[in-house]
Amino acid sequence: MSDDEFINEASSLDEQTHTELRMMHQEGAEALLFAKKLQWQSVGSSLLVFGASIAISMSNLADKSLIDLLVVMIIVLTCGVILVLVLYQFWQFNEITRIKKIDGHFSSLYKSIKDVKSSREGNYHRYTLLVAMVLTVIMGAAVAIVSIQKSLMALPN
Repeated sequence: MSDDEFINEASSLDEQTHTELRMMHQEGAEALLFAKKLQWQSVGSSLLVFGASIAISMSNLADKSLIDLLVVMIIVLTCGVILVLVLYQFWQFNEITRIKKIDGHFSSLYKSIKDVKSSREGNYHRYTLLVAMVLTVIMGAAVAIVSIQKSLMALPN
């Protein structure tokens, strides 16, 4: 036998346990995708609120106290969204850890295919996207605050 020849070692689990692990693996993968979806929805909805705040500040109804309130709301919302993004990232980390524990009980062929993408590469992608999301929210907040403050300057004294 050569070193390149692959020999698959089947899982030593009984059928019921194997089925349970497959179900847990599927649930973990779905939870992971759900957390990612929630992250992007949090970013998108915060940007929509920032846009609505700009529109409100430019309306005839805006006065100095409303504009000040909008600025405070944007700052609080930005901090809250960043916290939520980090919490969702921890949730993803926990699901990935659980999935990796489950993966150790499957066949050697499964492990071989699963290891095509390194965990380091996956972590790099995950945390790069997290930083991009946080920066997007911060930039959106900055644009909103600058726009709102320009509306304040345009108000009659």
